[in-house]
Amino acid sequence: MKIQSACLAVMLSCPCLDAVAQALDQQTDTLPEVAVRAQKAKESATGPIHKYKASQARTATKSDTAINETAQSISVVTSEQIRDQSVQTLADTLKFVAGVDAGQRGRRGLDDFSIRGFVQSDYVLRDGMRLFYDTAWVQAEPFGFERVEVMKGPASVLYGQTGPGGFVNVVSKRPTDQPLAAIGLTLGSYDQQQWTADFSDALDQDGALRYRLVALTSESNDQVDFVDRSRSYIAPSLTWDISDRTSITLLTSYQKSRYVPVRGLPAEGTILSNPNGKLPLSRFVGVPGLDQYDTEISLFGYEFSHMFNDTLTFRQHVRYNTFNVDGAFTDTTNGLTANKRNYQRRVNVRNLSAQMWTVDNQLAAHFNTLGLKHDLLVGADMLHYNMDRTFSNRSVTALNLYQPNYDAAVVGAPVVVPGSTGSDMATQSGLYLQDLIKFGDGWHLQLGARHDETDLVQTRINNTLTKSDPSKTTGKAGLLYAFENGWSPYISVSESFLPLTGNTAEGTPFKPETGEQHEAGIKYESPDHRFGSTLAVYDLKRQNVTTTDPNNTSFSIQTGEQRHKGIEFETTGQLTDRLNVIATYSYIDAEITKSTTNTLGKRPILVAKNMANVWLRYDLTGWVQGLGIGAGARYIGDQAGDAQNSFEVPSYTLFDAAIYYNTAAWRFALNARNLANKQYMAGCASINQCYPGDPRTVMLTAHYAFK
Repeated sequence: MKIQSACLAVMLSCPCLDAVAQALDQQTDTLPEVAVRAQKAKESATGPIHKYKASQARTATKSDTAINETAQSISVVTSEQIRDQSVQTLADTLKFVAGVDAGQRGRRGLDDFSIRGFVQSDYVLRDGMRLFYDTAWVQAEPFGFERVEVMKGPASVLYGQTGPGGFVNVVSKRPTDQPLAAIGLTLGSYDQQQWTADFSDALDQDGALRYRLVALTSESNDQVDFVDRSRSYIAPSLTWDISDRTSITLLTSYQKSRYVPVRGLPAEGTILSNPNGKLPLSRFVGVPGLDQYDTEISLFGYEFSHMFNDTLTFRQHVRYNTFNVDGAFTDTTNGLTANKRNYQRRVNVRNLSAQMWTVDNQLAAHFNTLGLKHDLLVGADMLHYNMDRTFSNRSVTALNLYQPNYDAAVVGAPVVVPGSTGSDMATQSGLYLQDLIKFGDGWHLQLGARHDETDLVQTRINNTLTKSDPSKTTGKAGLLYAFENGWSPYISVSESFLPLTGNTAEGTPFKPETGEQHEAGIKYESPDHRFGSTLAVYDLKRQNVTTTDPNNTSFSIQTGEQRHKGIEFETTGQLTDRLNVIATYSYIDAEITKSTTNTLGKRPILVAKNMANVWLRYDLTGWVQGLGIGAGARYIGDQAGDAQNSFEVPSYTLFDAAIYYNTAAWRFALNARNLANKQYMAGCASINQCYPGDPRTVMLTAHYAFK
C-alpha cells in the first residue's frame, strides 16, 4: 500500500508542475539566438535496430543520450545481432561483448555472466528496473528482447543497489508503428524444437492504440545424459498515445520453464589427471527423475509519460514481478573419494516464492542558462521484495563416475535446513539527481548523486532474525569532449553500493559493500552512425567484502577487497555496404588485495586475463540474391581453478558460422556454434566442481513474415 500511495501522490501532484514548466519555458524563450546545427538521425531507444551499431542507449543516463556523448562504457546488442546469431539465452547475447564472460557455469538454467571480472548475474534489469532481487534460478527469454544493453562499472547513482562490475538491461519488445506479423520454426541438435510468433498492429484508425503479442515454445535435450529442458513464453503489450504529449505502454509477460540443470564435474578426470582415466563430459552426476526445476515468472507493469511542454516531462515506470521455483539438483559434498572414482553427492531441494514491486518516478527538464544546456533528471524510486523459501537436503549414495549405476542410488528423506528456511524482505527507496551539461563546442559534463535507504529483514525457522537498515550516498562524474570528426575522449568516476545481511561475531551489522571505478577512454562513431569503436581503461575496486574471521571461523569480518584493472576494446558496425563486424578484446588484471584467508594476492575464480571475440557477416547478394554468410571466433584465456589458485582452467577457442537466405516473405538461417565440437570447461568453482562448456550445436530456422 505504501508503494501504491506513493505512486498516486506523485501522479496527483503532476498538475502543480505546470507552473514550473511554464517558468522554465519562459526562461528558455528569452535566451539569445544561437546557430542551429544539423541534428543526428533520431533513433528510438526502445525500438528495433536494423543494424549492428546502436547510437543511443537509455540505460546509461535514463535519457536518450547518444553513446558517443556518454562518459562511461556501454555496449548494445541489437535486434539484428540477436537474430543473426540465433541466440537461445541471455548468456548467448553477451558472448561478443567486451569485458563480459557469459555462461561460465555451464547450462544450469541460470543466466551466468561476469562483467569486468565480477559475477553480476543477480543484476539483470528489464526496461530499466530490477528484474529479481536475488538469484532466482531462472533464465530470461531472449525472443522477448528488442535489444540488450550492458553497463560497465558501478552504476548506483541511477539504479541503487548494484554490484561493482555493472549490469545488463534487457529492453522488451513493444507495439510497433507499422503492422507486424511473423512466425518461425527452429530445429536443431539434441532434438531442439522452437516455435515463435510475433504480431503487432493498430486497434484504431489513427494508430493511437496499438498492441503486440510475442509468444514462444521450445524444448531440447543435451549432450549430458538425462538432461532436457522446455519453455513457454507469452508477452502481450499495449500502447495508447492518449495525446501528442501523453502516452502509456502496458508491458506484461509470463514464462514457464522446466529443466534439468547441468552440474559440474571434478577437475580430476577433466582438467587434471585421474588414474582412472578421462571422464566423458556427457556424464550426469545427479539422480535421474529427481533432478529437475520448474519455474514460473510473471511481469505486469506500465510506462507512463507526459510532456508538459518542450521543457518539462514526467515519466513513471511501475512493475509487479512474481516468480516461483520448485525443484532439486544434485551437488557434490566433498568431491571424489580416495579411489578417485566415487563422487560424493547430496540432493538440494529448493522451493521459492517471491513477489516484487518496483516504481521509478522521473522528472526531466531541458533548459539553457548562462550559456549551458542542461538535461536535468530528478528521480525517486522504490523497490519492495518478499520471498518465502524452503531449503532442504536429501542424502544420496556416492556415484561411480566411471561405471555409473543410477538405479542403485539410495536417496534419503528430505531434511529441512533451518538456517536457510524462512522469509526474506527488502525495501529500498532512493532519491537521485543527474545533470547532463553541454557547453562550448563539444564539451559534455555528467554529474550525478543519489541517496538510498534500505531495510533488510531475514527470518529463519531456527528463531534467528537478522535486520539491517544501511543507507548510502553515491556519486558519479564524467567529462567528455565530442569532436566533429566523430572522436570523443572521456574520463569518469562512479560508485556502487550493495547492502549485506548478517553480522560479525560481536554482533556488529555488516557495512554495505562498495565499489569505485576510475575510467578513461575514447569513442568513435562514423558520420553515418553505422560504425563505432570504444577503447577504455579502468581501475575498479570492490571494498567491504566479507572474509572468514580468523578468530572465529563460524563468522565473517569485512576486511576483503578486490582490485580489477583492465583494458577493453570494442568495434561494431558496418565496414562496407556488405560487411558487418563485431570485434572485441579485453584484458583484466584481477587480484584479491585484502583478505584474512590464504586468498590474499590470489586471482579470483572465473576471471580470464585475456578475452577476444570476432564476428563477421557478409552479404553475398551480388552473387546470389538474398544470400549471406556469418563467421565468428571466441577466445577465453586461462582462469584460476579455485580460490587458492592451485590449478588453472585452460584457455579455449570456439568457432561459429552461419548461412542466411532471404526470398520474398521467407528467411532461412543455418547457425552452427562450436564447429570443431571442442570439449572444454567454461569455468571452475573448486577442484570438485568444473562446468562443461557447450558442445557443437546446429540450428535451422525458417521465418515467415506476412505481408
